[in-house]
Amino acid sequence: MNKNFIIFLTSLLIYPLPSLGHDITGKVGFYDGLSHPVLGLDHLLAMISVGIISAQIRGRAIWTIPSIFVILMTIGGLFGFSLIVQEFYFVEIGIVFSVILLGIVISIENKIPTKLIMVFVATFGLFHGIAHGLEVPAAANPILFILGFIIGTTALHLLGVAIGHLLIKNNLTLILLRLTGASFAIYGIYLLSQIF
Repeated sequence: MNKNFIIFLTSLLIYPLPSLGHDITGKVGFYDGLSHPVLGLDHLLAMISVGIISAQIRGRAIWTIPSIFVILMTIGGLFGFSLIVQEFYFVEIGIVFSVILLGIVISIENKIPTKLIMVFVATFGLFHGIAHGLEVPAAANPILFILGFIIGTTALHLLGVAIGHLLIKNNLTLILLRLTGASFAIYGIYLLSQIF
């Protein structure tokens, strides 16, 4: 594996980020939409997890699973945009559960039927989309904000696919991948303990 790639991944994981991505300010358009999925570690881990899982399943799943997430996230974003209230408690819980369950799926590698994983991914896409959509009304340019968070999410999925593809090569890297999934789930459990 390329040394620069390992350094890049390590810096992503250790860089201090706020725990929730939808506490950002200055939502003026494309850049803020693009950075929105990256600014919260919960969002970041969930997006990368979707890509890793699709790489673990292989075949058509490499594009269908991330596509399902992005489509349902967009629908959820439109729903969140149309809401009058600016905060939904259950959305936070759904996002945290996405980190936990997607991390578990990575760590147990292909032990859950693909169709069930697709249901998980679609449901979590809705939750993440609603969280993004709740931010849109404060944006000066909502269309650019939405386009930004769609592109940002897609880029993170592709990063996850690349990570998964690199780490499913041999037994040693598979163990590393399983430990990564378990650490994502543990972080999600920590976030859940902060909510309750």
